[in-house]
Amino acid sequence: MDIRIKEKLDQLNERIDAVLAERDALKKDIQYYQAENRDLRDNLAGLREGMKNFPLNAEKANIANENGSYAEKVATISKQIDVYVEEIDRCIAQLES
Repeated sequence: MDIRIKEKLDQLNERIDAVLAERDALKKDIQYYQAENRDLRDNLAGLREGMKNFPLNAEKANIANENGSYAEKVATISKQIDVYVEEIDRCIAQLES
C-alpha cells in the first residue's frame, strides 16, 4: 500500500506544480493587462485633455455662421462677375459692328 500512496502523492505533487505554474502565468498576464490598462487610461486622459482645446459650442456656431456668410459673399461676387462678363460681351459686339 505504500507504493500506491507514494504514486498518489507524486501525482498530487505534479498537479500542485502544474497549478503553481498556471498561477505564475496568470500573475504575469495580470501584470501585463494592468500595465496595458494604465497605458490606455493615460492615452484616454491625453485625448480628453486635447478635446478641451477644441472650440466651444458657441464658437462652433460662429464658425458655421461665418462659413454661411462667406458662401453668400461668394454668390454675390459671382453674380457681379456674370454682369461684368455680359457687359464686356456687349462692348465687344459693339466694337465688331
